[in-house]
Amino acid sequence: MSILRILIAAVVAAGMLYIARLNSQGRPEFISRQEHGFTFEMTTVPKAPEDDSVRIEVRIVGQVDRNLRAMFRASKPLQTEKTNLRLYSNTPLQVVDSAGDLYAARAATGTRGGRLLYYFEIRDQTGGQRARFTQPDGRPFEVRFIGHIPPLVLITHVGLMALTVFFVVMAAISAVGVVRGVISVRSMAIHAALAAICAFFGGYPIGMAMNHYAFNTIWEGVPFGTDATDNKTQLLFAYLLFVSLASVGSVTNNKFGKDLFSPQVLGWFGIGTFALMFGIYLIPHSSQFGPGLTTIVCYAFLGALALLLLVRVLQTRLAAAKAEKSARASKRP
Repeated sequence: MSILRILIAAVVAAGMLYIARLNSQGRPEFISRQEHGFTFEMTTVPKAPEDDSVRIEVRIVGQVDRNLRAMFRASKPLQTEKTNLRLYSNTPLQVVDSAGDLYAARAATGTRGGRLLYYFEIRDQTGGQRARFTQPDGRPFEVRFIGHIPPLVLITHVGLMALTVFFVVMAAISAVGVVRGVISVRSMAIHAALAAICAFFGGYPIGMAMNHYAFNTIWEGVPFGTDATDNKTQLLFAYLLFVSLASVGSVTNNKFGKDLFSPQVLGWFGIGTFALMFGIYLIPHSSQFGPGLTTIVCYAFLGALALLLLVRVLQTRLAAAKAEKSARASKRP
């Protein structure tokens, strides 16, 4: 049975990591759009090495005659997606294959952590815009400048996060048995604690090193930032830590305290580790949400866990004090 659980956990962990990879917004994506008789097709270039250059190709199908020009519009220093797109720089696209309607532009990249925003347009000789190719919501496309990540740091990060998923699945499998009342809490609690340890080291010291080498920053999660990737790691670790503290008695054989909840409740918390992780992995890697929403969700989640743990600790201590008082009273003559 133990071997079967390990195999199931390994398969599910591999599947979760594969889903996360497919769901990542950091992967090139094919985009096609039609506007005013022109068809634009492009495979995005989400990342490029720092202090180098990036080549971006686009296929434009339509009547681009001598009176029209295909232009590459790129952001200038300090310009963002809030800048009026008409203020971006103008560079004529180079014809790569006239028969295949293929054009290309090359742009310099800056220091890691920076980015280039761009879009394409068809303009006439008077400067009038005939067609524009942006993202569906009107925002420009983006290339993030990324630094070189040492292989040891990258492999360690991926390995620890893979182990986190594996131990979460192991904890959830055991938690099902706990809820059914057929096994003790200890197996679930130990695997949840191991998952918390791996999530901590993979997400914080190693994850911070990843951020430094890749984007010249350390931590972009709450309370210092609103990056979705860092915050997802933070929420998962916080919940795993909560489950580990709630089942501290089972983890340590009651050497550092007793479990704060009944076995059935802890079992549901254990199942919750997988549910939370699954929901987190459905959110595309490198995706971004509004700062306000991100801050509210993160602080509400972390606050709820802390409050639940604190209330339960106080209830447990009050119950223990009441029981001790009753025991003393019963011994009196």
